[in-house]
Amino acid sequence: MTIQQQLIKEIEGLPLEAQKKVLKLMHFVKEEFFPPQEKRAMAKGANALADIDKFAIETGIPDLSVQHDHYLYGAPKR
Repeated sequence: MTIQQQLIKEIEGLPLEAQKKVLKLMHFVKEEFFPPQEKRAMAKGANALADIDKFAIETGIPDLSVQHDHYLYGAPKR
């Protein structure tokens, strides 16, 4: 069985909500690790601070910006 066939079999065995999350993950991986040629060319001259909103990732944690020390270092919540 090929890797592709194994992946398909594993994904088909997941509940629909989990399949949606796997699809989102695959889109993220493709975009971040295998960007199109034009995007790679732009990235070389990109200003990280000007483009910071393009690097945002949805974590599902609503208070992450306020409680970042708690989530990063285990500090008590404020």
